Amino acid sequence: MKLERVLKNCQTAFTIENFKNINLKGISNNSREIKDNFLFGAIKGNEFNGEEFIKELILFKNLVIVLSSKSNSKIYNQYNNITIIKTKNVRKLIAEISYFFYPKSLNEIVAITGTNGKTSIAEYVRQIWNIKKINCCSIGTLGIVYGKKKIHDTNLTTPEPHEINKSLSLISKKGCKKAVIEASSIGLDQNRLHPFKFNKVVFTNLTIDHLDYHKSFEKYKHSKGLLFKNYTNDNSIGIINTDSKYSKFFLEICKKKKIEIIDFGKKANFLKIIKIKNQDRLFNIFMSIDEKQFNIFFESFSIYEIYNKICALLIVFGKSLKEKHFQIIKKLKNPPGRIEKISNVKDLHIFVDYAHTPDALKNVLSALKKSCPGKLITIIGCGGDRDKFKRPLMTKEALKFSNKIIITDDNPRNEEPQKIRKEMISKIPKKKLIYIKEVPNRKKAIQYCINILGKNDFLLIAGKGHENYQIIKNKKFFFSDKQTVMEFINK
Repeated sequence: MKLERVLKNCQTAFTIENFKNINLKGISNNSREIKDNFLFGAIKGNEFNGEEFIKELILFKNLVIVLSSKSNSKIYNQYNNITIIKTKNVRKLIAEISYFFYPKSLNEIVAITGTNGKTSIAEYVRQIWNIKKINCCSIGTLGIVYGKKKIHDTNLTTPEPHEINKSLSLISKKGCKKAVIEASSIGLDQNRLHPFKFNKVVFTNLTIDHLDYHKSFEKYKHSKGLLFKNYTNDNSIGIINTDSKYSKFFLEICKKKKIEIIDFGKKANFLKIIKIKNQDRLFNIFMSIDEKQFNIFFESFSIYEIYNKICALLIVFGKSLKEKHFQIIKKLKNPPGRIEKISNVKDLHIFVDYAHTPDALKNVLSALKKSCPGKLITIIGCGGDRDKFKRPLMTKEALKFSNKIIITDDNPRNEEPQKIRKEMISKIPKKKLIYIKEVPNRKKAIQYCINILGKNDFLLIAGKGHENYQIIKNKKFFFSDKQTVMEFINK
């Protein structure tokens, strides 16, 4: 596609130097992916500035570079093979260029935001569409999944615009008709989904997270709200969990934009949760849809898992949801690393979960505690270069439910692991420290817990879930909680 044709659709203001109407073949903000006739987005991130890599790209033919208006582009004018595009918002312009360069023909795209539950809901939605024989995909923490097959992993919950648009373009050519995307607060703040207008936007819940990036909870909340403010039109539908105390914020946006609301929860108008009864893992949920009452039995560890499944049904069926549709829930499988019980020859009760926020950890542990006949042992760690305020809160929540806590390493990144572990217990009363043991190496921590685990005990390994790596000093090393468990069980 000719560069001029792509740019004429863009609404973000820009200027051009040394314009050449090349036949554009690809887009990326990763210098290692650049080839002849590519457009490079020189984005300034937390760790790197894309402009630092431009000198590495000058040998490529017909190169287009998008720079900040504040950049001194004159240093690049000596290279007559480079077209320079300058704009105040590089990320936003790159998103627009990616959107128009990669054509798509989907008839429904859904975006989900919230602190917890995005991945599970997206996975359930994709599964339901598959059951209904609808050609579909999901994009998020579990990667880009088309039908029942993962195309590739993503490093981000909400990938960069060129990756999202390229993937949607490729699979729509294969017949994909519906897509569900996880919309993170950082992804929304950085315009990664611009200029999409979604058929349905979804709010799950809101608790503290990513304050290292947003600096305040209010900014974090408003970043989530951008999905409803900027990515909807008159035909969009807002699906909202009214049991979240912040649901009013999202409901008000919907009302201001005059978009249709489908709500669910104890205070909801459409799908109202009237009463919940549970014994062990069997939940009896009494509810009404448009004032028609009925009850459904769910087998589950937790109520939040049930809410995620209800939300998924609403995304798929909307206001056409009927009592009969709840039978589909029996066919749904939990995503990998979400209260995932690891089957083993010793019949030990070992679970892995992605819970990496205080609220998510509380939800998982409270659910397991109700079913645990013996001791509940928890392995937790915290990531480096992320939300330092969460560290003592994670330990505090674990103490509420666990008989024993093992503090170990997660993804330390560029921080000293010992420092992270110290901060995790920094605000714990001395009398509570007897329930906490520090084991620096994650593999050794898992081995230790398996050795002390009784037949009636539960072990939760929290924080990484489906992830198969550890990040240490900017390097990824293969590591899987699940695989490590099996290694020691089979010894």
